[in-house]
Amino acid sequence: MDKPSTKQTRYQQDVEFDGPLVLPLPKATRDLNQAQEDLRTHGCCIVSEVLDKHTVSDLSARIDRQFAAEVALGEQCPDRGASNKIVIPNLVNKGKHYLDLVERHETEALAEFLLGKDFLLSSLTAHMFLGTTPAIELIHRDQGQIPASVEFPAIFNLFYTLDDFTPQRGSTVVFPGSHRWPLKHRVHPPKAELGHQVNLAAGSLFAFDGRLWHGTGANQEGHRRRAISIFCCAPWVRQQENAAAATSHDIFDAASAKLRARLGLKTYGTLGNINGTRIEHQRIAFGNVDVAFPNELIGENAELIPLRQSRKLD
Repeated sequence: MDKPSTKQTRYQQDVEFDGPLVLPLPKATRDLNQAQEDLRTHGCCIVSEVLDKHTVSDLSARIDRQFAAEVALGEQCPDRGASNKIVIPNLVNKGKHYLDLVERHETEALAEFLLGKDFLLSSLTAHMFLGTTPAIELIHRDQGQIPASVEFPAIFNLFYTLDDFTPQRGSTVVFPGSHRWPLKHRVHPPKAELGHQVNLAAGSLFAFDGRLWHGTGANQEGHRRRAISIFCCAPWVRQQENAAAATSHDIFDAASAKLRARLGLKTYGTLGNINGTRIEHQRIAFGNVDVAFPNELIGENAELIPLRQSRKLD
């Protein structure tokens, strides 16, 4: 018998396996209802032909230009470590073309199914390779900061692929069904060779439950193998990227009400307030309400501390 659904979502946990059974990868589909069912049973789904060729080409070129521009910052460029696997963080500030993916119908339909209508954008990043890599990434769970005994998803990752994903290019190693393993098998990672590597065409969407064991494969070709990650979380989980502090305020000003909420500018019960001088719709009771930035924070002896900082846009 299936376990009861969580209160905040339509997601219903499927039956637990007797042991660490690895299911086959689900088939690619264009039906989001089927993709939701694949998430429930397999913990992952593949949605084909999501981005058209023009969008794929445009986003690929933009990522390459962004990376080159950040490298040109020299000593001010963030340290990305020694690996040829590169992550370009905080795309929230780096163009509306990335933010558009957050509000796509596919993102909304799948993330709401797993995490509920109040899900947050935890981070928005680009992933690419600069050359070959020697080994498969450590097999891990994105929901590792939450106890493994929790039997519902609180983290969800959506990869919009901009190149073909193949095992030779370091496509993701994944263990379908591992979100349904007995608890003792949810604590220690399985051996990488027991998983499956995905094969995805550019323009696909590969999405997976944060409890699923997975890791990046070894890139034998050195191909760039670009993708954009829409990393989502339940509204009570701390976001990877601290959006309230790391987002230029002109992004908030231009964002839709839904995007502002995804970035964390909506309260969830008692969580997520910004308190300072009076705003037009002051929150004085429980409930989920849009957050507005006060002009100033209030310091000791009511000293007013300016809050807003924005870029000067033409």
